[in-house]
Amino acid sequence: MTVVQTIDRRQAQRFQADFNIRFSINGGAEIVSNTLNFTSRSLAIRSDVLAQKGDRIAIHFAGLPAIEGEIIRVFPEGFAVLLGQESLALMAHSHPDCTESAFHAAGAAGPVETVTSPFIRTASDVPSRALISSGVGYQPGYNRHFLSIITPEAEALENISTIWISADGVRWTANALKFERRNNRGIAVMSLNDWQAFMGAAYGLKISVMTEDRHEWTLEIGAEPIAEHLEALSPMKMAVNA
Repeated sequence: MTVVQTIDRRQAQRFQADFNIRFSINGGAEIVSNTLNFTSRSLAIRSDVLAQKGDRIAIHFAGLPAIEGEIIRVFPEGFAVLLGQESLALMAHSHPDCTESAFHAAGAAGPVETVTSPFIRTASDVPSRALISSGVGYQPGYNRHFLSIITPEAEALENISTIWISADGVRWTANALKFERRNNRGIAVMSLNDWQAFMGAAYGLKISVMTEDRHEWTLEIGAEPIAEHLEALSPMKMAVNA
Protein backbone atom coordinates (compact mmCIF):
# COMPACT_ATOMS: atom_id res chain seq x y z
CA MET A 1 0.00 0.00 0.00
CA THR A 2 1.45 3.37 -0.95
CA VAL A 3 1.68 6.19 1.54
CA VAL A 4 0.36 8.75 -0.95
CA GLN A 5 -1.64 7.94 -4.06
CA THR A 6 -4.22 9.64 -6.25
CA ILE A 7 -7.73 8.46 -5.38
CA ASP A 8 -10.10 11.10 -6.73
CA ARG A 9 -10.47 14.17 -8.90
CA ARG A 10 -13.12 16.75 -8.05
CA GLN A 11 -12.04 20.39 -7.93
CA ALA A 12 -8.58 19.37 -6.76
CA GLN A 13 -6.50 16.23 -6.88
CA ARG A 14 -6.99 14.12 -3.75
CA PHE A 15 -4.39 11.88 -2.16
CA GLN A 16 -4.68 9.09 0.38
CA ALA A 17 -2.94 9.78 3.69
CA ASP A 18 -3.65 8.29 7.11
CA PHE A 19 -2.98 10.91 9.83
CA ASN A 20 -3.99 10.24 13.43
CA ILE A 21 -5.88 13.31 14.67
CA ARG A 22 -8.15 14.65 17.40
CA PHE A 23 -11.08 16.88 16.54
CA SER A 24 -14.11 18.59 18.06
CA ILE A 25 -17.22 19.85 16.24
CA ASN A 26 -18.86 23.15 17.23
CA GLY A 27 -16.86 23.21 20.48
CA GLY A 28 -18.08 19.78 21.59
CA ALA A 29 -16.24 16.79 23.01
CA GLU A 30 -12.87 15.85 21.55
CA ILE A 31 -12.82 12.71 19.38
CA VAL A 32 -9.85 10.62 18.23
CA SER A 33 -9.86 9.50 14.59
CA ASN A 34 -7.78 9.59 11.41
CA THR A 35 -7.83 11.21 7.99
CA LEU A 36 -8.82 9.50 4.75
CA ASN A 37 -7.30 11.81 2.16
CA PHE A 38 -6.30 15.40 1.54
CA THR A 39 -5.82 18.09 -1.04
CA SER A 40 -3.63 21.16 -0.60
CA ARG A 41 -6.65 22.95 0.92
CA SER A 42 -8.84 20.30 2.55
CA LEU A 43 -8.92 17.15 4.68
CA ALA A 44 -11.32 14.21 4.66
CA ILE A 45 -11.78 12.66 8.11
CA ARG A 46 -13.00 9.14 8.93
CA SER A 47 -15.76 9.28 11.53
CA ASP A 48 -19.21 7.92 12.38
CA VAL A 49 -19.98 11.05 14.42
CA LEU A 50 -23.15 12.90 13.40
CA ALA A 51 -21.94 15.95 11.47
CA GLN A 52 -23.61 18.42 9.15
CA LYS A 53 -22.45 20.62 6.32
CA GLY A 54 -21.53 24.01 7.75
CA ASP A 55 -20.40 22.70 11.17
CA ARG A 56 -17.21 24.28 12.50
CA ILE A 57 -14.40 21.92 13.44
CA ALA A 58 -11.11 22.22 15.33
CA ILE A 59 -8.46 19.62 14.45
CA HIS A 60 -5.29 18.77 16.38
CA PHE A 61 -2.35 16.86 14.89
CA ALA A 62 1.44 16.88 14.69
CA GLY A 63 1.79 18.90 17.89
CA LEU A 64 0.33 22.04 16.27
CA PRO A 65 -2.30 24.34 17.77
CA ALA A 66 -5.90 23.78 16.67
CA ILE A 67 -6.46 23.83 12.90
CA GLU A 68 -9.91 25.27 12.25
CA GLY A 69 -12.19 24.69 9.28
CA GLU A 70 -15.72 24.09 8.05
CA ILE A 71 -17.37 20.81 7.14
CA ILE A 72 -18.32 21.09 3.48
CA ARG A 73 -19.39 17.53 2.66
CA VAL A 74 -20.69 14.52 4.61
CA PHE A 75 -20.43 10.93 3.30
CA PRO A 76 -20.83 7.43 4.82
CA GLU A 77 -17.20 7.11 5.93
CA GLY A 78 -16.97 10.58 7.45
CA PHE A 79 -16.78 14.17 6.20
CA ALA A 80 -14.61 16.68 4.33
CA VAL A 81 -13.24 19.88 5.87
CA LEU A 82 -12.35 23.06 4.00
CA LEU A 83 -9.32 24.78 5.55
CA GLY A 84 -9.12 28.58 5.68
CA GLN A 85 -6.04 30.56 4.75
CA GLU A 86 -5.05 31.04 8.40
CA SER A 87 -5.24 27.30 9.05
CA LEU A 88 -3.24 26.53 5.91
CA ALA A 89 -0.57 28.96 7.07
CA LEU A 90 -0.53 27.34 10.52
CA MET A 91 -0.23 23.84 9.06
CA ALA A 92 2.82 25.02 7.14
CA HIS A 93 4.66 25.71 10.40
CA SER A 94 7.02 23.10 11.77
CA HIS A 95 6.46 21.86 15.28
CA PRO A 96 7.60 24.73 17.57
CA ASP A 97 9.92 22.50 19.60
CA CYS A 98 12.67 22.54 16.96
CA THR A 99 15.82 22.51 19.06
CA GLU A 100 19.41 22.17 17.92
CA SER A 101 19.36 18.46 18.76
CA ALA A 102 16.60 17.97 16.21
CA PHE A 103 19.16 18.41 13.45
CA HIS A 104 20.70 15.07 14.44
CA ALA A 105 17.85 13.48 12.55
CA ALA A 106 19.04 15.16 9.36
CA GLY A 107 22.56 13.83 9.70
CA ALA A 108 23.94 17.20 10.74
CA ALA A 109 25.43 15.67 13.89
CA GLY A 110 25.71 12.35 15.70
CA PRO A 111 23.67 9.27 14.74
CA VAL A 112 20.14 8.69 16.01
CA GLU A 113 17.35 6.40 14.82
CA THR A 114 16.65 7.76 11.34
CA VAL A 115 15.71 6.70 7.83
CA THR A 116 17.35 8.68 5.03
CA SER A 117 16.49 8.70 1.35
CA PRO A 118 19.06 8.19 -1.42
CA PHE A 119 20.30 11.39 -3.03
CA ILE A 120 17.46 13.04 -4.97
CA ARG A 121 18.08 14.79 -8.26
CA THR A 122 16.71 18.32 -8.46
CA ALA A 123 15.80 20.74 -11.21
CA SER A 124 17.77 23.76 -10.10
CA ASP A 125 19.46 27.02 -11.07
CA VAL A 126 22.41 25.81 -8.98
CA PRO A 127 23.97 22.30 -9.16
CA SER A 128 22.45 20.53 -6.17
CA ARG A 129 20.97 17.37 -4.75
CA ALA A 130 18.57 16.77 -1.92
CA LEU A 131 18.07 14.30 0.92
CA ILE A 132 14.99 13.60 3.03
CA SER A 133 15.61 12.23 6.53
CA SER A 134 12.99 11.14 9.04
CA GLY A 135 13.74 10.50 12.68
CA VAL A 136 11.94 9.70 15.90
CA GLY A 137 10.66 13.01 17.23
CA TYR A 138 8.45 14.57 19.89
CA GLN A 139 5.93 11.70 19.68
CA PRO A 140 6.22 8.00 18.75
CA GLY A 141 7.04 7.36 15.13
CA TYR A 142 9.11 8.89 12.36
CA ASN A 143 7.57 12.34 12.58
CA ARG A 144 10.73 14.48 12.45
CA HIS A 145 11.36 15.13 8.77
CA PHE A 146 14.29 17.11 7.42
CA LEU A 147 15.13 18.31 3.95
CA SER A 148 18.83 18.76 3.20
CA ILE A 149 20.10 20.64 0.14
CA ILE A 150 23.72 19.92 -0.86
CA THR A 151 25.58 21.93 -3.51
CA PRO A 152 29.23 22.11 -4.67
CA GLU A 153 28.71 25.87 -5.02
CA ALA A 154 28.91 26.56 -1.30
CA GLU A 155 28.66 30.30 -1.83
CA ALA A 156 25.08 29.80 -3.06
CA LEU A 157 24.12 29.03 0.55
CA GLU A 158 25.98 31.95 2.10
CA ASN A 159 24.27 35.11 3.34
CA ILE A 160 20.81 33.56 3.09
CA SER A 161 17.97 35.79 4.26
CA THR A 162 14.97 33.51 3.62
CA ILE A 163 14.13 30.10 2.16
CA TRP A 164 10.58 29.46 0.98
CA ILE A 165 9.10 26.02 0.37
CA SER A 166 5.94 25.61 -1.70
CA ALA A 167 3.67 22.79 -2.87
CA ASP A 168 0.67 23.24 -5.17
CA GLY A 169 0.51 26.98 -4.53
CA VAL A 170 0.76 26.74 -0.72
CA ARG A 171 3.96 28.45 0.44
CA TRP A 172 5.68 28.61 3.82
CA THR A 173 8.94 29.93 5.20
CA ALA A 174 11.45 27.21 6.02
CA ASN A 175 11.94 26.70 9.75
CA ALA A 176 14.74 25.34 11.94
CA LEU A 177 17.39 26.21 9.35
CA LYS A 178 21.00 25.11 9.70
CA PHE A 179 23.80 25.89 7.25
CA GLU A 180 27.11 24.08 7.06
CA ARG A 181 30.17 24.08 4.84
CA ARG A 182 31.65 20.60 4.59
CA ASN A 183 34.42 19.48 2.21
CA ASN A 184 33.89 22.58 0.05
CA ARG A 185 30.19 21.82 -0.24
CA GLY A 186 27.34 23.91 1.09
CA ILE A 187 24.60 22.18 3.08
CA ALA A 188 21.27 23.65 4.15
CA VAL A 189 19.04 21.63 6.49
CA MET A 190 15.44 22.59 7.20
CA SER A 191 12.62 20.90 9.08
CA LEU A 192 9.34 19.62 7.64
CA ASN A 193 6.28 18.64 9.64
CA ASP A 194 4.12 15.66 8.63
CA TRP A 195 1.72 17.79 6.59
CA GLN A 196 4.60 19.30 4.61
CA ALA A 197 6.16 15.89 4.00
CA PHE A 198 2.88 14.47 2.67
CA MET A 199 2.34 17.61 0.57
CA GLY A 200 5.76 17.02 -0.98
CA ALA A 201 4.91 13.38 -1.66
CA ALA A 202 1.69 14.43 -3.38
CA TYR A 203 2.74 17.54 -5.30
CA GLY A 204 6.53 17.81 -5.14
CA LEU A 205 8.35 20.72 -3.52
CA LYS A 206 9.74 23.98 -4.89
CA ILE A 207 12.50 25.63 -2.85
CA SER A 208 13.26 29.35 -3.35
CA VAL A 209 16.46 30.67 -1.77
CA MET A 210 16.77 34.42 -1.25
CA THR A 211 20.11 35.97 -0.31
CA GLU A 212 20.62 39.17 1.64
CA ASP A 213 21.60 40.99 -1.58
CA ARG A 214 18.17 39.99 -3.04
CA HIS A 215 19.52 37.33 -5.40
CA GLU A 216 17.13 34.38 -5.72
CA TRP A 217 17.65 30.85 -6.98
CA THR A 218 15.27 27.91 -7.02
CA LEU A 219 15.22 24.14 -7.08
CA GLU A 220 12.40 21.67 -7.55
CA ILE A 221 12.04 18.15 -6.13
CA GLY A 222 9.60 15.74 -7.75
CA ALA A 223 6.87 14.05 -5.73
CA GLU A 224 7.93 10.47 -6.49
CA PRO A 225 11.20 10.29 -4.49
CA ILE A 226 9.54 11.92 -1.48
CA ALA A 227 6.67 9.42 -1.65
CA GLU A 228 9.15 6.54 -1.96
CA HIS A 229 10.94 7.79 1.16
CA LEU A 230 7.70 7.90 3.17
CA GLU A 231 6.82 4.42 1.94
CA ALA A 232 10.17 3.18 3.27
CA LEU A 233 9.12 4.11 6.80
CA SER A 234 7.30 1.57 8.91
CA PRO A 235 3.53 2.07 8.41
CA MET A 236 2.99 1.75 12.14
CA LYS A 237 5.46 4.57 12.78
CA MET A 238 4.47 6.84 9.93
CA ALA A 239 1.04 7.89 11.23
CA VAL A 240 0.83 11.49 12.43
CA ASN A 241 0.14 11.25 16.14
CA ALA A 242 -2.17 13.77 17.77
